[in-house]
Amino acid sequence: MSQQPHVGLSLINKAPIGILITLLIAVLSNVFLTLNITTLGYAVLGGMVCAAILLAYWLGKGGVFFILGVSTPLMLVLFTPLATIAALLNLLSGFFFGFCTMLLIYKYFILKK
Repeated sequence: MSQQPHVGLSLINKAPIGILITLLIAVLSNVFLTLNITTLGYAVLGGMVCAAILLAYWLGKGGVFFILGVSTPLMLVLFTPLATIAALLNLLSGFFFGFCTMLLIYKYFILKK
């Protein structure tokens, strides 16, 4: 079995709750506000990339991965079209949904090997 990240393990174990909460927020915001599929897609992908980079840091691959990981949300905010408050809400909920999804993928497919 591969080395488990010490710091990230608590986040990995809370990922299912995170998915449920962010999915609920996304559904409610898209019922009452406008769905912005482009922003949501960028956010989910950005969250997954951020989680993968931070997992590399937690596994001891180097401090540069920490800098890249914490810079990912900033890059999303800078380069994603955020014309409305609904787009910002889609960005936030999508980012954390993607982050939690990547942590679950890591837990069930990588750690199980």
